[in-house]
Amino acid sequence: MTPELMHARARSAGPLPLGPGEPAPAGMLRAGLGDGTGTALPAWPDGATPSLLEEYQVAPVAVERSGETRRVLAAALRCCWADLAADPWPGSPAPVDEVLAAYRALIGRGDDLMRNWAVGALRRLHDSAWLTVEAGVVRLGPRCAS
Repeated sequence: MTPELMHARARSAGPLPLGPGEPAPAGMLRAGLGDGTGTALPAWPDGATPSLLEEYQVAPVAVERSGETRRVLAAALRCCWADLAADPWPGSPAPVDEVLAAYRALIGRGDDLMRNWAVGALRRLHDSAWLTVEAGVVRLGPRCAS
């Protein structure tokens, strides 16, 4: 597969899985998972920042309940990044209930509505590759590596 095709695939489907020892294509970063496998993430071109959207007059994608999503990501980082002296990637797995408890402690509320919003935020963060949520366990997703 050509690097151009891999970039198009990453834009449409998210970070690309890489096999053991497989290098990332040109213009992408390899985030290792510790077992030899990895994930390819598109790299920002030199000097490019999100302000590039303004320059090209492209509206940023709105995130549903962005405040809740940021707080759930913060709670997941707190639970999965136990050793603050080390790099956050790949982090440690944490039970979903532990992440939800950290979220409740962060916001100071524990009602069912807030829990439902947090579960929705976990889904959005999983879909956008910020977190990986499987079988009741949360791990930092490949976007946290970048």
